[in-house]
Amino acid sequence: MEITIAKREKIKIPILVTGASGSGKTASSLIMAKGIIEKMFPRLSEEDQWKKIAVIDTEHERAKYYADTELAGVHIGEFYHANFEPPYNDKALIQGVNELKKMGIEVIILDSLSHLWSGKGGIQDIVDDIQRKNSKAQMTAWNKVKPNINNLLHTLTANSIYIISTARSKTGYDMEKNDKGKVVPVKVGLQPEIRSGWEYEFAINFNINQDHTAEAVKDNTNMFDGVEPITKETGYKIYEWSSEGVDPEEERQALIAKVQELFNLDDENKRTVVGWEHRSNIKFENWDKSQLRYAISNLHKIDSVVKLPPKQEQAPQSFEEVPSKQNEPENMGMAEQFERATQKA
Repeated sequence: MEITIAKREKIKIPILVTGASGSGKTASSLIMAKGIIEKMFPRLSEEDQWKKIAVIDTEHERAKYYADTELAGVHIGEFYHANFEPPYNDKALIQGVNELKKMGIEVIILDSLSHLWSGKGGIQDIVDDIQRKNSKAQMTAWNKVKPNINNLLHTLTANSIYIISTARSKTGYDMEKNDKGKVVPVKVGLQPEIRSGWEYEFAINFNINQDHTAEAVKDNTNMFDGVEPITKETGYKIYEWSSEGVDPEEERQALIAKVQELFNLDDENKRTVVGWEHRSNIKFENWDKSQLRYAISNLHKIDSVVKLPPKQEQAPQSFEEVPSKQNEPENMGMAEQFERATQKA
């Protein structure tokens, strides 16, 4: 347990947009992203502002339909587009997000998260495959995909850029009166097609109705309490709220530099860091602050008063050297602590 003084931090809040097919999830996300970028880079040209936005598209490249069009009075420019094809797994997503970040992208729209849950190569598909191959793995299959789930949600909800995820909702019908007083069936979105509970991992969850109005069914910012369309002003509010407080990324970069310094000290530290990277499936440059602090406190520091224990008592230094619990349970403490630190329920 890490105990610190609570401070309001700048944060690129994670956003989820759910709705039935045709409700306008992609279009609303693009308009919201444009509002964020306008506030973030007010001096950039319209064309260059759109170059700060990218869509990771699992929907057969449908996001391209919106490029260079007019939607709700907003001109949608030419944004970056990444065609995400099966298998829809966390490793491929993380690679794509990191590539876009290197290009200077500041808002990524994942359209849609539903494929990483139920699509080919997604979480549900991996579980089904494990269970088909081993009839006794009905319960343990979910334990095997927990690292995949943790890595996926960590990427979407704890990143250094804004990520807007969309999710399909199963379609249902309700009976409502129209403006003529006639009762007619109306298509409505029900439970989003993601794992139950994932929606609570996001700071804001907008649910879009078939008339393109949106309701914030979850909102940690307490800014959105009505039912109205998502506009550029929605993006303005999100950016302004997110920009208050201290910058945690500056602190994280300083911690990364310290880990890099210790990494370069000797081969022992290199093996240790590589082992932790294997366990977390995340490069140390992408660890969060608690993971980085843990690494700094446990790496070998030359000329430091902190001494390593005798060699025979050291924790395993690489992924390949990790012993089974049956053989050397007393040597697993440090590695297990780091594994717990890198996994979020």
